[in-house]
Amino acid sequence: MKSRRVLALLGLLFLGACSGSNGSESPTTVDQAAMQPGDYKQTLMVGSDQRSYILHVPANYDATQPLPLVLILHGGGGTAESMVHSTQMNAKADQENFIVAYLQATGNIPTWNTNFFPYPGTPMDDNAFALNLISQLETQLKVDSKRVYAAGFSNGAMMTHQLAAEFPDVFAGIAVAEGTVGMRQDDGVTWVTTPNPKGPIPVLILHGKADETIPYDGGQGVIRYVKSVDDAVNFWTAPNGCTATPEENTSADGNVIVDDYTSCSVAGSEVKLITIMSGVHEWPSLNDHAQFAGTDAVWEFFSNHSKAD
Repeated sequence: MKSRRVLALLGLLFLGACSGSNGSESPTTVDQAAMQPGDYKQTLMVGSDQRSYILHVPANYDATQPLPLVLILHGGGGTAESMVHSTQMNAKADQENFIVAYLQATGNIPTWNTNFFPYPGTPMDDNAFALNLISQLETQLKVDSKRVYAAGFSNGAMMTHQLAAEFPDVFAGIAVAEGTVGMRQDDGVTWVTTPNPKGPIPVLILHGKADETIPYDGGQGVIRYVKSVDDAVNFWTAPNGCTATPEENTSADGNVIVDDYTSCSVAGSEVKLITIMSGVHEWPSLNDHAQFAGTDAVWEFFSNHSKAD
């Protein structure tokens, strides 16, 4: 019964945080190998399970030119569609010419299989979903395999941490908003954490100081006791060899503080923390509490990183 209450609360909180509308038309369902610019609802099989996602092919797509690919993962209880609206990533993709895929989780209350939350039914292999999706898109589109990225919000951020830790050779960088690398279980003692990274990878962390669901300083949140943002930073500076003091910059109004670790022993690596003093548990944008363009920051970070030859 307790797990059901936690799941219900999770869905209400995270779905509300991802909601919104940009007035865009519903994506078109397609079954074709050669894509044209536009929005598509697609499926693929992962083992015996059919998974779904929304694909955006940018307006200036040219099948002769390889483009970056960005995977977007919604929060617990949210949807792929909700992230289309809250991130406004499609407009950014059209502006900067990259491909976006919004992945859909499963379950009565859709959550990603990070083992941080009680999971209804048999856990799906979400790692395989992400990897199979990349492979499928590489057969349908001209994808630059050296510039594949992932970004997630909340539970989607936790899944993004997991993907980066398990497959740093696949992704050229990740961005996480309002996530954590660990939660304490109901017994108050046992921690479930993101697997130790198998290699270095550039990481951008965005987190609101006023987030009560996943508190910035860690501790008891609305759902569960969580690890802090500092824990997440340390989790990634270690494998990236970032030992020097970060360069710190604060916005004129004091609302945004950037700590940028660029002096890393791993060539081309970076761990960047953006603290938003007014930010709460939502994807940061100019139109909400954060008053900060999170999507712009994410793409700027990604555009500075690609896999080595």
